[in-house]
Amino acid sequence: MPLRLGIVVAALATTGVIVGFFVTRFLNPTPAPIVATSTAVALQGHPVVNVELTTVGAIGSGPHPNWVAYLPTTYIDVPPGAVVHMTIIQEDSATGVRNPYFSLTRGTINNETTVNGKVFKALDPSLPAHTFTIPDLGINVPLDGLGSNASANARNVITFDFIVPNRKGVFRWQCFVPCAAGTLYGNGGPMQTLGYMAGELQVG
Repeated sequence: MPLRLGIVVAALATTGVIVGFFVTRFLNPTPAPIVATSTAVALQGHPVVNVELTTVGAIGSGPHPNWVAYLPTTYIDVPPGAVVHMTIIQEDSATGVRNPYFSLTRGTINNETTVNGKVFKALDPSLPAHTFTIPDLGINVPLDGLGSNASANARNVITFDFIVPNRKGVFRWQCFVPCAAGTLYGNGGPMQTLGYMAGELQVG
């Protein structure tokens, strides 16, 4: 009897592992991350790496073609202790923030953001289309939205630098502009989904 019970328990455990693997790997796959590209430049004694993202109002493909998103993915790998030089090509219109705090640049080097070559420390709260925010690292960058009369090919090029901890870790980041049209208070759908308006910064 104990032998049979052990076999049943082992079989159930094995089945659970297989089902769990199927659910996590096939029903909810994790895309390959962006791996930051290294440069020969050092800043404040830290190696400098480059990451580039694009924000779009609708991705146009995949299971949620009308969802707003960061492209090509929201999974980013960077080395410990690096200065991350981030470039975001912002192609979405302004939505605005409900909390004016998220219109302030915080946690970047000198608390600055560059928008189309001009340095900013804050935006009018009505102007952000999205934010790039890593709460655990105290980083918040409002992304200037396009005006209502912008041309079809308009974009804002936004750059900023921040230093990641000199240790391995995974840090969740997301947008804090309620830009998920059609969801409760604009905070559902893509706002809560990795790969769209939420992501992971893998250090190490």
